[in-house]
Amino acid sequence: MIFTSRNKFLLLTILLSIYFIIFSILITVIPLYAEIVGIFLSVLSLYISGDVFIDEARTLGRRNGFSSKSVGVYLISLGAVVDEFAVIISASAKGYGGISFGTIQGSNIITLVSFLVILPFVFAGSYRKFAKDGLVLLISTFVLLGLAVIYTIVPWYVGFLLILVFLMYLYVGKSERIPMEMEAEKIEYSSISLIASLVLLILASQAIVEYTHGLSGQFHISPFISGFVITGIVGSLPEIIMFSLSILKRDMDATIGIVTGSTIYKGTIILGISMFFGVIELGVGLNSIYLMILLSLIFLLFTVIKVRKYSSIIPLVAVLIFGIFIGI
Repeated sequence: MIFTSRNKFLLLTILLSIYFIIFSILITVIPLYAEIVGIFLSVLSLYISGDVFIDEARTLGRRNGFSSKSVGVYLISLGAVVDEFAVIISASAKGYGGISFGTIQGSNIITLVSFLVILPFVFAGSYRKFAKDGLVLLISTFVLLGLAVIYTIVPWYVGFLLILVFLMYLYVGKSERIPMEMEAEKIEYSSISLIASLVLLILASQAIVEYTHGLSGQFHISPFISGFVITGIVGSLPEIIMFSLSILKRDMDATIGIVTGSTIYKGTIILGISMFFGVIELGVGLNSIYLMILLSLIFLLFTVIKVRKYSSIIPLVAVLIFGIFIGI
């Protein structure tokens, strides 16, 4: 953990939270220099809160007998995507269905490509235990493809189908409640620090999206591309930062769990619930669904082969060929 004193972390969290509430939620139109400063503070906050959140989540998991993988899938990845939950539902409720789906697809694709390229360099070996996760990821993406072909505007009740896929994912992983190995040095758990880090994660993530939107307001791009490029890429920063921090802690199961957990959360239950609040347009992102199917297949491939450093070339070549094929 970055902070040896939780009091210092809590004080910094209060100060940064106040800043984000004032200059992101209450005041949305700010000068260019303030947006640049805000982006810097947001990234710093994501790093600090992510580090504390991971440590507290891992300790909480050990206390309740969860495996390292389960902590990554169910706890850390939830903290990484909770900010996007608010963004996606808000956009859907306002009728910006393209932005909602673009945010999910942009975040998932950037996250998956980054992880599939980086993972072989830091964790060579077998990913076999994540085969079920990869299968659920592939199934959920095929469900999205079917919905995109059938519907122009997806009816609200279809959200139950995506929630059902997520419940299936929970059922698949219920047998993996295996206690972690206790570390030599016992880390004291603090629920206050866990909640504070989660609050800062949410506020910093929301703020960085607002600041990025402000900087890019001069460009005229489609709602889906806006969601994909702006909120999608920026929204994936919490996952990428937590992923990087988990790598530094040398926890392979938790690291890969963040990949599968955050991606499946967004593509199933978050997207499904957002359908209850408003409009979701899947057809505008058909090519992104095809790319997600390709990346899901690569992830499944990683679970059946012995992953080596050179395995990272597979997703890069696949994305390149796909880009050429669709004419990018």
